[in-house]
Amino acid sequence: MDEEPPRKKIVLDLDWFPEPTPIGGGRVLLLPANRWVRLEAGESVFEGAKRLGVAIPTECGGKGTCGRCRVLCASPAPTPGPVERRLLDRGELARGIRLACRTRPTGDLTVTVLPERRGRG
Repeated sequence: MDEEPPRKKIVLDLDWFPEPTPIGGGRVLLLPANRWVRLEAGESVFEGAKRLGVAIPTECGGKGTCGRCRVLCASPAPTPGPVERRLLDRGELARGIRLACRTRPTGDLTVTVLPERRGRG
């Protein structure tokens, strides 16, 4: 009786695929700096803040790998993507915390830049 070789599982990491680009950009009020930035289509909150000179903590430069560019979004918070669901816990997501590098609003949004957290990456 021939035995079948063990099956191998293939795991796809879909986080490496780019997120769909929204049709238009929005405006973001960055707190506590109290500055508005108009985003281009597909531009993230992180990129817009950087353009204005508003610092958002990061180790990866906005690539979505460190989870440190946390912002608190005013309600209703944008739907979290797969990277945010992996790097943020359920409590943070429920409170409206998102990653600035992955948040690409198409309308007006108010965000509070959170201080860098220690001990998690």
